[in-house]
Amino acid sequence: MSTRKKNISGVSDDVSASIKKDLSSKDTGLKGFLEEKKIGISISETEDLSYLGFSVEHIEDAMVEFARHLLVQGAQLVYGGDLRKRGFTRILSDLSYQYRDKTQYNRQYVFNYSSYPIYLNFTNTDELELKKNRVKLVKVKPAESIKVVSESFFKPDTFENKSYWADSLTKMRIEMNKFTDARIFIGGRTTEYKGAMPGTLEESLFSLRTKKPTYLIGAYGGIAQQVINALQGNESPKITDSYQKEDVDYAAFISRYGQINYEEIIKELNEFGIKSLAENNGLTPDENMILFNTKNIPEMVFYVLKGLKNLNK
Repeated sequence: MSTRKKNISGVSDDVSASIKKDLSSKDTGLKGFLEEKKIGISISETEDLSYLGFSVEHIEDAMVEFARHLLVQGAQLVYGGDLRKRGFTRILSDLSYQYRDKTQYNRQYVFNYSSYPIYLNFTNTDELELKKNRVKLVKVKPAESIKVVSESFFKPDTFENKSYWADSLTKMRIEMNKFTDARIFIGGRTTEYKGAMPGTLEESLFSLRTKKPTYLIGAYGGIAQQVINALQGNESPKITDSYQKEDVDYAAFISRYGQINYEEIIKELNEFGIKSLAENNGLTPDENMILFNTKNIPEMVFYVLKGLKNLNK
C-alpha cells in the first residue's frame, strides 16, 4: 500500500519536489507539446482493487502522475466529478494550484464538469476554492427532458428524480466529450452509479464513437478492463443485463427508464476493435496491449504521452 506523506496542499512531499523540478524546467520558456490541448481523465476506484492487489492510494498515485506529466506539457485537464473531501476533484485542484503560472491570471488548468442537480449542493466556499486553484467549474444545464427545474439539490430517490439525474449526467458527458481533444480511462465503477449506465462506460462509448484519441488502462479493473475485453472480442461479464440487474433497485429503474441495451453495447465494442482504437490514438495495437496490461505507472504515462506526441506531429 502507498505510504505517501501528504503536505498541506493534499499531495505528497515527493510529488511536491517533482513539481518544483518540473516548473524549473519550464522556466526556459519552451512550451510543452500539449499546449492548450484538453485532455479528459476518467478515473474512479473499482470493486476489483483489493482483488487485484491494489488500494485506493494506488489509483490516486496514477491520477497524480498522469496529471502532473500532462500539466507540465501544457495540457488542460478535463474531469467530471463531485467535491468529496477525499475525491479526485480535490487532488486535481491541489495539483492545479501548484502548477499555476502566477503571471497568467486568466489561465485555467483544470475544467471540472458538473451536472444538474449535483452542483446545486456546492457551497460558495467550494467554488471559491476551485477558482483560487485555477479550476473552472463548468455547470452543465439540466437535460431538456426536465420540464420543472429545481433551484435546490435533490437526491435520486424516486423514479422521476433518478431519471433527471440520468438524463443530466448523459448531457454532461456529451458536452464534456465535445470539449476534449483526447480521453484517458482508468478504473470505473461497475455498480452503485447514479446514471443510466456506469459512467466510465458511457464516457468511453462517446469517446470511441467520436473517434477521440482514447487510452484505456486495465491494471485497476473496473469498466476500463471490461471495455478492453470487449474491444478484444472477449467476454465482458460486467457489461451485461444479467450482471447489472443483480442490483434490484437498478433493475426496477431501468425497466421503466429503458434505452439501455448492453448486448448491443458489447456488439458495438467488439466491432470497433483494437485496430480502430489504434488508428485513432497514435499507438500501435501492440503498444495498446501494453497499456491494457501494465501495472507500472511510469509505463502507463509513457505510452499515453507517446500516443499523444505521435498524433501531434
